Amino acid sequence: MDKKKKTRSRSPEETPTDTRAQKRYRVDDTTPPPFNINNYQLIKKLGKGSFGKVMLASYTIKSQLVAVKIIKKKKKTDYHDIEMEATILRLGHTCPFLSRAYAIFQTESLVLFILEYARGGTLHKLIKRHRYLNSQEAQFYSAELVLGLRYLHKYGIIHRDLEPRNILLDEEGHVQIADFGFAQARKFDSKACHGTGGASGYMAPEVLEDVPYNSSADWWSFGVVVYEMATGKLPFSPNGTFQEQLDNITNTEPYYPETLTPEFRDFIQQLLKTKVEHRLGVYANAQDHPFFSSVNWETVKERSMVPPLKPRIKQIDMLSNIPFPENKIRKTGMNKEFTYIDPSWLDK
Repeated sequence: MDKKKKTRSRSPEETPTDTRAQKRYRVDDTTPPPFNINNYQLIKKLGKGSFGKVMLASYTIKSQLVAVKIIKKKKKTDYHDIEMEATILRLGHTCPFLSRAYAIFQTESLVLFILEYARGGTLHKLIKRHRYLNSQEAQFYSAELVLGLRYLHKYGIIHRDLEPRNILLDEEGHVQIADFGFAQARKFDSKACHGTGGASGYMAPEVLEDVPYNSSADWWSFGVVVYEMATGKLPFSPNGTFQEQLDNITNTEPYYPETLTPEFRDFIQQLLKTKVEHRLGVYANAQDHPFFSSVNWETVKERSMVPPLKPRIKQIDMLSNIPFPENKIRKTGMNKEFTYIDPSWLDK
């Protein structure tokens, strides 16, 4: 995006009335401001997540940038999955390494997740910009990801779609695990999930094999992410059928650059064990691996470690004013108690 002069976001009264003007929606007079769709000005598309698109927006009440995940209600909409994603997003209030929901609500035809805007982009873009990360850089991002994953697994949540595009960076450069559209919750036993899900190249062998699995699949995907940080490439080809990808994983040894320290290489190898019971994160706590021997985990938990790489922060063209999807009245299967707001967001 071309750099343009940054302007103060408009209040609702200042919204232009030209053809770009956002359509105003009728809401109850008692609707709290965070749940009023008219108080959000869409600016640009950030990406397409599971079940919906994600837009950059301004919450005009505070002139604050937020990310808005917009899901259209349709006849075939799986409200159970949406409610599960909403439940997981609430954990961001108590774990800084997860994407955080400020507010969650619905209109007659839309489901809206109001999320903290991670201005630093994605880990994917960071890797592409630097080609690969050295041991110290990878250690920082890996440590924060380990705590994020362990927090999810503590609550029986399996992400199932961990990859660099779903790992966000805030303005300082700390990580946030995002996009829980494929996640499964309340999964504690050894064979909790079934069925394929996730990005090609990041799925664990047990997922590709289509056998029951649990959080072990996340540790494999995490291993692929760490390998990608170390080399800028995937350890195994993402091409072909699931069976062809599985055969490739089973019969191929990834290339490890000689520049990797022994601890770094072993860390990746322990995560990429095809047998679940031999995989790091399953048979042992990943935090205890020698790769993290110099890490103070209390410092990590407090987000006091200084990010090794400064993310690029782009200026935002606040003049954009994109309308929300048409708000036609439809029957909804969403729980009436679906709405949520982070109390600390109201306090700011």
